[in-house]
Amino acid sequence: MAEPFRLTVGSLGSLPLLRLGGDMTFGQDLSALRQAASRVAGDGHTRIALDMSRVGITDSSGLSALLDIKQLVGGINGRVLLLRPSDRLRGVLALMRVSVLFELVDDEAELMRREGGSVDRG
Repeated sequence: MAEPFRLTVGSLGSLPLLRLGGDMTFGQDLSALRQAASRVAGDGHTRIALDMSRVGITDSSGLSALLDIKQLVGGINGRVLLLRPSDRLRGVLALMRVSVLFELVDDEAELMRREGGSVDRG
């Protein structure tokens, strides 16, 4: 049985951070994720981090949601950082040849380094 999708909106300093959990699969309501990303983009942000550490399964519906977020947050110039994506998700992104659209980050310390040390725990 699918684990219900969950979303918590927060930030690390000035970087918007969406903490995701559950499954990102067909039949799950991922509209809250798209709405949260839309609000972030509407606030003028061109970068966003998605904490993927508690995401179970991601299928084509979840992948589509990630691609929608990339488009919402500035298209080619926008930055979507995937924090702690599973090896399986990394493989799917590579297989679909879209991994170059995202920045894959292993932990919050690396995220802070990539952001020039301007990100603090908020």
